[in-house]
Amino acid sequence: MSSMPGIDNGLSLTLRTEQNDYIPLLSTVTGARVMVHGQNEPAFMDDGGFNLRPGVETSISMKKETLDRLGGNYGDCTNNGSDVPVTNLYHSKYTQQVCIRSCFQESMIKECGCAYIFYPRPKDVEYCDYWKHDSWGYCYYKLQDAFSSDRLGCFTKCRKPCSVTSYWLSAGYSRWPSVKSQDWIFQMLSLQNNYTIKNKRNGVAKLNIFFKELKYKTISESPSVTMVTLLSNLGSQWSLWFGSSVLSVVEMAELVFDLMVITFLMLLRRFRSRYWSPGRGRRGAQEVASTPASSLPSHVHPQSPSPTSSAPSPDTSLALTAPPPAYATLGPCPAPSSLAGASSSAFHPGEP
Repeated sequence: MSSMPGIDNGLSLTLRTEQNDYIPLLSTVTGARVMVHGQNEPAFMDDGGFNLRPGVETSISMKKETLDRLGGNYGDCTNNGSDVPVTNLYHSKYTQQVCIRSCFQESMIKECGCAYIFYPRPKDVEYCDYWKHDSWGYCYYKLQDAFSSDRLGCFTKCRKPCSVTSYWLSAGYSRWPSVKSQDWIFQMLSLQNNYTIKNKRNGVAKLNIFFKELKYKTISESPSVTMVTLLSNLGSQWSLWFGSSVLSVVEMAELVFDLMVITFLMLLRRFRSRYWSPGRGRRGAQEVASTPASSLPSHVHPQSPSPTSSAPSPDTSLALTAPPPAYATLGPCPAPSSLAGASSSAFHPGEP
């Protein structure tokens, strides 16, 4: 824990390089390898980190930076790896390297029948052993070639996390210990750790890690075009190219609506005139012909000149049953021949 920035408030380590324990041809580098990572993230020394030189004091200043990506429709990332088809064997925070190594371990177990020694293994699965799996080495190198060419599909399955924390490092180096103080420092280190440093300067290294400043930088992704921005751009382009405003748009919408209503009414009128008007005259003639004279309106009945006049003759009653004109058609409606004869005989000059 650090509550203040600076080299005096950081972490100071004194490391023994143990060069005498190195195996020839397996390790040709002298020193130590250091990596800065989050506490809930596993350390993969092959992917990141830096080397420390023996006999040198290395001071590392850190600045924390957080990157928040947009998922969903804006990018292909995952929040916690629950939607990734790979089981997390490290039981830690999801990272892309954790997913890739878990995917390789699953392929190793499936193809070779045992787990690779440098990666975690699931329960009830044994690590590869030459006594039990004599051909696992050939299977591993064959699988490693398929993994490097992405034939296993691990790089496609494992997506980037939506939230990533990284540390930007800057290093400074100095000779350690100095010529004047090296005898005293080596003696104190031997007394404190019950360890005798034989090769002195080439056997130790010092590391200081501290925060440069107690603040961090956050980079967040946001949509470049939102709904408000889209409507604003549409309004600007509309005004630029058409020179109109909201009132003009409303008037145009009203014009389109009126044209639609007028077109609908004209089509409806044409439909009614085509399918309803031809039968209207015949039905009206039949209804009027079958209506008794007593049920006709008063202005249709012939009025007698006096109260003592006689009842209308049969010819007159026939004349009153003539069909009315067909107002729904352009031409006159032809009357039946019998009714036409009756109407012509009902009105002769000279008859009372």
